[in-house]
Amino acid sequence: MKKRKRIEQEKKLVDLMIDMYVRGHKGGAQFNAEELKNYAHLRIEHCLYKEEDFKPFCNVCPIHCYAKNMREEIKKVMRYSGPRLLFRHPIMSIAHLISTLKSKKHPPPLPKKLQK
Repeated sequence: MKKRKRIEQEKKLVDLMIDMYVRGHKGGAQFNAEELKNYAHLRIEHCLYKEEDFKPFCNVCPIHCYAKNMREEIKKVMRYSGPRLLFRHPIMSIAHLISTLKSKKHPPPLPKKLQK
């Protein structure tokens, strides 16, 4: 149950950040927000770490499963939305920051599926 809640929170965070990016870039570059949301949700659902005790956020994960074009899109979104998230959703932002720092300081081992 706890793992499912964590996955749902991560999806919610991605959705919030994409929505913030879209609001801040009205009429901007060609960008399909729904496609990126669906892709991010799919990657989160199929993450090799989701069955582990600690699933890192994608930016600190040793396994890069995003397609190159989608990875570039999500990076743009994160660069724009990350700092703004602190003011709009401070608790969620600080929790995300702590989790990211924890992942960077103590990187997770490869998932059991990939260990020999």
